[in-house]
Amino acid sequence: MRPTLAPMVDPFVVVREPLSLDEFFRIDEVLIELVDGQPILMSAASGPHQYAVTRLVRAIDDACPAGTVVVPSPIDWVLWEVPRATVRQPDLAVVRIEQARAIRLTEPPLLAVEVLSPSSVERDAVAKRRDYARAGCRHYWIVNLSVPEVVILTRRDDEFVETARAVGSVAVTLTEPFPLTVRAADLVL
Repeated sequence: MRPTLAPMVDPFVVVREPLSLDEFFRIDEVLIELVDGQPILMSAASGPHQYAVTRLVRAIDDACPAGTVVVPSPIDWVLWEVPRATVRQPDLAVVRIEQARAIRLTEPPLLAVEVLSPSSVERDAVAKRRDYARAGCRHYWIVNLSVPEVVILTRRDDEFVETARAVGSVAVTLTEPFPLTVRAADLVL
């Protein structure tokens, strides 16, 4: 049963007034983010997208430092509450075990990863890149399966800068946020 909200909130209708965090979390839709108080519907991920996420979860999980785990989407990350709340759902996040036990993330993950979909290029490569940096995330990867490539970004000051790029079958060995070798071609179905 869907809770009643005041004012009535239908995620398929543009909301005129920003939602509070409580109102947002009472919406029972899973594929939804909150950006500046406005709910943003997202389509379900495709098979190739989910395959890439699964491959990344396996590879990253084996390399995670002690006390951290990989959590695939959907997981709500509250980036900030004011002036208007923003909640994002990275495709996967590496978080401390204590964070993974929480209902939602309220602190930046050690690593956030997004796999681009045709409908998410601007959101993942521009908006989330900016938002994740602003929220204090130190490491962000953007996976583009059409190339294929993995763009490795590290936060410097208040923005992400590219520190490596794995393209096709060429492997890139990383030392941070933890030692790991990445090969973009391994993520393609």
